[in-house]
Amino acid sequence: MAFDGSRTFGVDGVIVVNLDRRPDRWEAFQVAWRDLLPWDQVVRLSASDGQQLTGYGRSPWFRGRKRDRTWAGRAGCALSHARALREAHERGWARVLIMEDDAIPAGDAGALLSALNSPGWDLLYLGAREPVGVQETCDGLVSVHGALDAHAYAVTETLRDWMIRRLPEEASIWPWIARERAVDRWMRREVGRNFRVKLCQPQVATQKECLSDITQRRAASYVACPDIATTPRPKPRPSEVARAGEVAADRVRAAVKRVVGF
Repeated sequence: MAFDGSRTFGVDGVIVVNLDRRPDRWEAFQVAWRDLLPWDQVVRLSASDGQQLTGYGRSPWFRGRKRDRTWAGRAGCALSHARALREAHERGWARVLIMEDDAIPAGDAGALLSALNSPGWDLLYLGAREPVGVQETCDGLVSVHGALDAHAYAVTETLRDWMIRRLPEEASIWPWIARERAVDRWMRREVGRNFRVKLCQPQVATQKECLSDITQRRAASYVACPDIATTPRPKPRPSEVARAGEVAADRVRAAVKRVVGF
């Protein structure tokens, strides 16, 4: 089933994050989603290239190590998602779908429209892995505390503005990424504390198995995770004590990285 425009899409717009040096990914994205998205509402966002950010390759954060590009990729990813949310705010989009250029469909237009038009969420993952705090499933959506991966998710206006206030700008990116490690990890830990998070089951979008601009390697972890219904022991909802411990550990780790580098 293709999107024919006769039904409400469920969000006001779609922002696709794509590096200028990867036009091949933008072309592949358009082919993959050609029949599923309302293209008059789709905006390509020129992604932040971590290797071009101020401070990359220089101390205290960088010491010429083999994982420097990985950390740069994580920083660029976090900034790109923050900029996508700000773009949605500037356009006045109350509900926005944010996608990375390696997202690929895992369902038809009917499943996509049903998910985006469903009620009761502030953050909706079209696909993700390693969910925590798995709760009840209803009409193809499962309530979770959070999950990893940010290749395709929708947010409401309230959550959009909340995230904008907490995500980094370029001037603060290196301390932020040293502390949080990745934007999807931060989202999994923080968003579900105050907002309703849901995940499509079965998943509507997953990631292409290809060389990641973040990890710089081909990894099977970028393929869709198993259906939650088949996962034997979903992780429980994190307690506030566990969260506080994780935050404290991350701050210590960030302080160490400031001294020794990534």
